[in-house]
Amino acid sequence: MKQIKLMVTPQPGAKPEYIDDIRLVDDSPALLAIWQNNLPSDQITLEAYSKDSWAWKPGSDWITLTVESGTGRNKLPGFCDYLKQRQKSAFARFPPTGIFVISYIQPKSTPDAFRMQCRVAIDLSRIPNCNLKPLTVLKAAIKPPSTSVGPPRKGGGLLAKLVGAQERTNHHVAMASTKKKADAAPVNAAVEGASTKPSSVTKRTAAEVFSAFRQTMQDKMLDFDLDESEEVLRVQVSLAEHVAGLSDEDKGRVTMEVLKYMVYEAAEEVNEEWIAHKEPSEFMDEVTIAIYKEGAAPDDVLEEVNKGELPDEVRGQQRAIQEERNRQVNKAENRTSQLVEADAHRQLDDGDEEDLAVLNTAKRDRRTIEDYEREKKRSRGS
Repeated sequence: MKQIKLMVTPQPGAKPEYIDDIRLVDDSPALLAIWQNNLPSDQITLEAYSKDSWAWKPGSDWITLTVESGTGRNKLPGFCDYLKQRQKSAFARFPPTGIFVISYIQPKSTPDAFRMQCRVAIDLSRIPNCNLKPLTVLKAAIKPPSTSVGPPRKGGGLLAKLVGAQERTNHHVAMASTKKKADAAPVNAAVEGASTKPSSVTKRTAAEVFSAFRQTMQDKMLDFDLDESEEVLRVQVSLAEHVAGLSDEDKGRVTMEVLKYMVYEAAEEVNEEWIAHKEPSEFMDEVTIAIYKEGAAPDDVLEEVNKGELPDEVRGQQRAIQEERNRQVNKAENRTSQLVEADAHRQLDDGDEEDLAVLNTAKRDRRTIEDYEREKKRSRGS
């Protein structure tokens, strides 16, 4: 039974890295025939990852294969743990229309006798919700045999020399004419195709930009979490890079504030104790966000974070709450002042009434004394 070398591409455009040799464990004749005849003979290169449901959801179009290490390097458990932590599946397309998938959902197995389940589809176009296209194999163009006739060999005799000279002249004239046409062809093609040349910028939608950016941020945060030697991760966000190829309407939706929020959200989902801080920048459409692990943030960053980089909506709410509190305090102070003033007026009014009562009493007393003196004088005169 053949063994297949399992490779993985760490990132697009990078050189594939070797994982392990795998061999089939199942002894079913049908599965053995697929392993021997449909899969590549020597190597499978996992080209990318996917979190979509088609990559892990069971279906009738999939064929499940159980494989194990053929070298004893014990690298398969680590690779499956990597997929499980990120909840994504690795896939590799193979000609003409097949696809090979390693899902992050694996059956329980011991590390000493680890076995990995893979899924194979002979025709990926039949997989529901899978938007991948079959891997095309570019065939080298077969060059037709040359039909040009070079100058004839020199022969003996005067007549042969004259015929040879005439044919060489005709040959040079034909070559010069062909060269002129070949030189003019690119110019004409450039002029004719100037208006129909497709744009080098791929058309995208805002939803696609958000989905790709969120996936990239989640992968960065998970890699940062697993790397114990790193304590800070700096994420550079360029707005121009993400709005390229968008319509005017979608450009209004993809803003720097939304992208920054997605970075903060991705960091918080992985670890709530991390500190995300936007570093100073001279440009409005480019920012660098530093992600610090717990206990790694410097004091000046903590001080600035404690001040809070709040959105305008939250600041407006806090301003409204503060104004309402000030209004209530002013209202209470005005009411207290009114009560104090009313009490002072009431005390003043009570004092005036007492003075009036005393005055009236004194007038009654004086009137009685006068009457008394008058009566006394009268009594003496009589």
